[in-house]
Amino acid sequence: MNLWLLFGNRVGDNKQILALADAIGLPFAVKQLRFNRASALPNVLLGETLASVTPDARSQLAAPWPDAVIASGRRAVPAARWVRAQSGGATRLFHVGRPWAPLDWFDLVVTTPQYGLPDRGNVLSNLMPMIAADAAANGVDLDAWSRRFAHLPRPWIAVMVGGNSRPYVLDAAAAARLGRMAGAAARTAGGSVIAVSAPRTGAAAFAALRAAVEAPAYFAEWGKDENPYAALLKLADRIVVTGDSAAMAADAARSGKPVTVFDLPVRQGLRGAFGGAFRAAADRLPPLRPAFDALVDLGLLTSVRDLGAYHRALREAGLLDGGDAAAERQRLEIDRAAERARALLER
Repeated sequence: MNLWLLFGNRVGDNKQILALADAIGLPFAVKQLRFNRASALPNVLLGETLASVTPDARSQLAAPWPDAVIASGRRAVPAARWVRAQSGGATRLFHVGRPWAPLDWFDLVVTTPQYGLPDRGNVLSNLMPMIAADAAANGVDLDAWSRRFAHLPRPWIAVMVGGNSRPYVLDAAAAARLGRMAGAAARTAGGSVIAVSAPRTGAAAFAALRAAVEAPAYFAEWGKDENPYAALLKLADRIVVTGDSAAMAADAARSGKPVTVFDLPVRQGLRGAFGGAFRAAADRLPPLRPAFDALVDLGLLTSVRDLGAYHRALREAGLLDGGDAAAERQRLEIDRAAERARALLER
């Protein structure tokens, strides 16, 4: 038996695909997909096709066909279904995250709470994303970073800053609030702030955060300074993350340090507002739940991801409190997903 891993252009998605494949334990081949303009069309219109991928990507997809395909994200779905069609229906489809498509197209969907997928026999809901533990810290010189931070009083409060990611917005005002909060925490504890930005952090927002921190501090701006993100997962005493990234919250939780999530303002588009309102109504009014779940099940309705729901789930499970709980939970969830996948392959 063998697997095909359909990689896209999102590093986090690809890492999850790879983690699941490693846990399944079968030989695999990576197929790097590139997409064209047709990929903007809904999956229910595209169907089983390679029309939405570039010619170089198409050339990789040829017989002999795999026993299973693992993919993630919306745009890989038509190609994955095309592979299954070419195999005469023999190829299993495993999907990570949210497929933006009818759920019964897939043998297994491994998801997390922010996507709000309905409870189905082929849907496995995890709390932690499937990214190998300590992947971020590999090759990091922790001694060098410890020396660089040695002048700062402890506890070291790491502030991991994201940025605009629909529907979440990190503007200068929100960044300043984050800076004031982190600075106050450092002053109260007698410690310091170590703030690191990300590729999508706006320069104005990071400048506003920097200006608002009234405590001993170290700032590392993406693209200008060496990035201590991975080192801080090991060295920080506490971690604050902005609420725009599930992966960043999971990294922090898995570090074993106490984690605080800083909620960002939400600005929804019309489609996202409708889906989010319907989802909220279904949560409040149980009679609406079957209709909402049915529309999601058919791929006709997808609300914008609700990271607030994800962070609440982590908090309620005690995974933001520090210790080994998050890392152990992730290991068990990856093993469970792999076991489900292997069982499907053996049928």
